[in-house]
Amino acid sequence: MQLFFDPETVAEIGATDQLMRPGHHLFQNLLTSFGERFYPINPRLSKIGSKTCYPNILEVPAEIDVAVVFIPAAAVPDALEQCAKKGVRRVIIESGGFAEVGGKGRRLTERCLAIAREAGMRLWGPNCMGLLNVPRKKILSFMIPMMWQDRLVTGPVSLVVQSGMLSAGFLIHILSRTPFGLAKVCSIGNKVDVDEVDLLEYLVQDPDTGVIAMYLESLSKGRRFFELARAAKKSLVVLKAGRSAYGALAARSHTAALAQDDRVLDAAFRQAGVIRVHDLFEMMDVARSLAVAAGTRTPRSRVAVLTFSGGAGVVCGDGLFDLGLELAELEEATLAKIKTVFPDWMEASNPVDLYPAVEKSGPTEPYRLALEAVMADPGVDAVFVHLFAPPIKMPLFDYEQMAALARRHHKPIVAWVMGHGDTAQDIARELERRGIPVLDEIRKGLRVLAALTARR
Repeated sequence: MQLFFDPETVAEIGATDQLMRPGHHLFQNLLTSFGERFYPINPRLSKIGSKTCYPNILEVPAEIDVAVVFIPAAAVPDALEQCAKKGVRRVIIESGGFAEVGGKGRRLTERCLAIAREAGMRLWGPNCMGLLNVPRKKILSFMIPMMWQDRLVTGPVSLVVQSGMLSAGFLIHILSRTPFGLAKVCSIGNKVDVDEVDLLEYLVQDPDTGVIAMYLESLSKGRRFFELARAAKKSLVVLKAGRSAYGALAARSHTAALAQDDRVLDAAFRQAGVIRVHDLFEMMDVARSLAVAAGTRTPRSRVAVLTFSGGAGVVCGDGLFDLGLELAELEEATLAKIKTVFPDWMEASNPVDLYPAVEKSGPTEPYRLALEAVMADPGVDAVFVHLFAPPIKMPLFDYEQMAALARRHHKPIVAWVMGHGDTAQDIARELERRGIPVLDEIRKGLRVLAALTARR
């Protein structure tokens, strides 16, 4: 897998000079990534811009580490034959029109596999968007260049997505809206050869990767996947689609994926410590938050809630129950310390409704003291903090103290922030750069807490 992710020389079979075509986007990305070590191939063109174009891969005056194929499916076997003669051992097929379209496509797939096996060649795809190696800025994908140029942020999250356009949608969302540091992005499509097990084996050893998130429509090698996941020291978040009869039918027509017994998968995921999620944004929220809060996971699920609203505390209690989390029972000493910032008439409990104290003294001191008290309580494993963002600029919360408490007690803190948009963004930036995940909905925050308190 290392040669796929970090090649020195790359060829594009199917390069085009038609500006708005995906093949030209691929050309631009490979030219930016590899410069003189990139060799476009098209028998109808001698140049694309100032770049020399070759009639076939056999004419390229260099050894090729990876060939990226983006031509009609019927022409792919002949291209693979030429790659085999050239000695290319890694090929990414980004074209569609294979097993996902039925019998003719399956026969094409079988022919491609036979050529690859005889040549000792590994195939990535087909029907995919390829890959991104973010730390090395190597983009072997037909994603639109403006989507990633000057936007990619290196970080610890690696994505494996079976769908091609879904991976593009992920990237558009991540790069345009959400602070999200990425290591590797992999779109594997029909995975006729390279599959999620190959990538999991690679990513659990990859020094750039801290959290692995996968969208899968099938598991090709369930036992091996289970063994790797159980042994992994890194967090693994999986969205397994096709759980229902309707989803399984859609998966067959999309990537020729076969359904599996979802109850068996669910039990296996739990045994292996896989964090299972059920929608795309949940997968992104959980993966990002695990990366932000690295080092503060705990195997227990007793949660203290600090809130500015009694109603939000009630909603939070229901959500804790739904997710199998516990509302922590606070010690008397903890309650007594919290009560020192409350009005005389109010008793302390969990959830801790801080609004009367905030009304009395402002937000900084009540939150500081209450957080210090619950973090020190041995019956608390994690804290969910609700923060209100007013439409004014003023000192609100002691961000350094929050981060220091999380480090000192090795307990995760997750924040839900609501209120004025600009102020909320400022609060989120301050907290996340200190290792505290911030979510914009209570349910999202609770799902992240469930992930941070999951057993490995």
